Amino acid sequence: MSNFASTALSFIYIGILMMLAAELPTMLLSLLLLLCLWNLLLANKGLKRPAMLVTNILAAALLAVLFITVNLKQSVLLFVIMLLQASILKLLQAKSAKQQQTVIVLTFFSISTVFLYQQSLYSTVLVAIFFVTLTIALASLNGLPTTRLAVRKSIYSLCIAVPLAALMLVFVPKMPAFWQLPGANTAKTGLNERVDPFDIASLAKSDELVFRAEFNDEQAAPPYYWRAMLHTSFDGKAWVKEKAPTHERKNIDWAAYTNSAQIYLEKSANPWLYTLGDGVSRAADVRNINDGLLLRQDPSASNFKYPLRYRPQLSAALSQSEYQYYTQLPGQGNPQARALAKRLGAKSDNADVFVSELYDYYRTQGFTYTLTPTPITSTNSLDIFLTQTQRGFCGHYASVSAFMMRSIGIPARLVSGYLGGENVGDSNYLSVYQYDAHAWVEYHNGEQWQRFDATSVVAPERLNGSLSQVDELQQEFRDNLNLGLLQLSGFKSLNWLRIQLEKIDYRWTKWVLGFDQEKQNNFLKDLLGSQLAQYSMALVVIGIALVLFVVLLLSSRHRKVQLSFSAKQLNKLFNAADTSALLSPEQLTPVAQLNYLAMHTPQLKTQMEHISRLYVQTTYEQKPLTKKQCSELKKAVNKSIKIIG
Repeated sequence: MSNFASTALSFIYIGILMMLAAELPTMLLSLLLLLCLWNLLLANKGLKRPAMLVTNILAAALLAVLFITVNLKQSVLLFVIMLLQASILKLLQAKSAKQQQTVIVLTFFSISTVFLYQQSLYSTVLVAIFFVTLTIALASLNGLPTTRLAVRKSIYSLCIAVPLAALMLVFVPKMPAFWQLPGANTAKTGLNERVDPFDIASLAKSDELVFRAEFNDEQAAPPYYWRAMLHTSFDGKAWVKEKAPTHERKNIDWAAYTNSAQIYLEKSANPWLYTLGDGVSRAADVRNINDGLLLRQDPSASNFKYPLRYRPQLSAALSQSEYQYYTQLPGQGNPQARALAKRLGAKSDNADVFVSELYDYYRTQGFTYTLTPTPITSTNSLDIFLTQTQRGFCGHYASVSAFMMRSIGIPARLVSGYLGGENVGDSNYLSVYQYDAHAWVEYHNGEQWQRFDATSVVAPERLNGSLSQVDELQQEFRDNLNLGLLQLSGFKSLNWLRIQLEKIDYRWTKWVLGFDQEKQNNFLKDLLGSQLAQYSMALVVIGIALVLFVVLLLSSRHRKVQLSFSAKQLNKLFNAADTSALLSPEQLTPVAQLNYLAMHTPQLKTQMEHISRLYVQTTYEQKPLTKKQCSELKKAVNKSIKIIG
């Protein structure tokens, strides 16, 4: 049994488990990691592997933990975990090369499950490393004498597979999926339909990418307010998105939407998409709904691309019922916020003037912007924020501002989404991260919805880009952030590396993950013309056949070179033996002829046996000779010829 193969498989499964850690229950993840570590000890310390009974008990225990910790509705995750459990247990029990080969075949499938949950460039590179390691391990189990030859064999195999995969990606017509991957329990990115100020503040700890926006024409000037959801009901503590059904927009005036962009959305279980201002999209998988928002037709946890058209203003008159809806509040609670609103409202004769007074109040009363707001547990949390702490994240200001507006009859709603985005190297796209999560207010002034964001007066620099680019908040931002490259961006070399990796990942997302049916059709028409594009499937089959033919040709040539060397040495030996009348007069196979020589010339017996073994290896076992073996064969033949002569 190969210790290399067993060790490599253990490390591969540890890598797979860590890549899927966000999806796996903690208890199950810990148990599977322990089994991998156990196998490492068995492989490297020469310990006895567990008996069948022990393995069966472990399998039953893992299944029990699985059904306790995983929701049965998550069918895909259940099958993924069962595959991982079965493969790791089989590895733990593998005592022979044949059993390890079985585990390697299972591992090829196990590695592929990573792509159900991650499709980033980084995960692809790791999976590629796993595949190379697996191929090396498989080659080492199939009789290759050295690791170097196993590596060469695996690289050779992958050099065949990668071009074939690229051909299939480009030319094979893309078909819709036969099934949809259910949304994850907790997606890496995405806002919550219930906006508690402290929930949004917690998002500032994450540097996960949410989406990229590539502008098709001249890039608009900041600030970039990426609208996602409207929260129209206040329950005394948080603003909540109502569960009322969404209405599809009809008779859209597409010509009025003069700005456009392409949005590349990362994995998210959230069906709400992102738009600047009033947005629409012609994508088949996107629903254009009321209030200029967008909704994904079939939510799932996969990456997603959609074209966006947008305009800045949301013009809409309110009916009496809508006015009442957008001004409703609980009857009690936060009396000081209500009193302050009435006092500021007494100086105002319309909504716009009140908003101006509210801006002045935040500007002059010592309010500050912070990523680590003071926790507030009291029932009247808005009052405490206004009169005591006066330091908060965007959600605090949005929540209290919308409350005050409604308390004096100004229609208002809270909007959650993202603010800004990082422009990398003066490119034409923005990268929006989780820490750019933002909340603001939209109020109605009698003619249209207007935006109100107190951040513009308490931290105006925040409006110009990403939160990571605000100089005044850099230290607090890095201290608040989870460990990652961005946290170390104060070092110029590491920041340069981060930017280069971001650019590469963007190109991967755009050209590989974003290579959809529309892009494929356009590419094939440009490459082949409209007539030939429809025969792309036939062309790719012909292309694959040609590649396989070339591979077969090269393989046979390689084999011929190896066999020709063996045959040449045997011909030299047989010619010398024939000259000395030592060959059998009958037509014998080369191996039988060598045995005949050994039998009739005892002093040649050792050399004949060695030559016979090497000849059988190259001819019948199809194993190429190493340089050392070639040298041994040549020396044995020359020594035999001297004895014969």
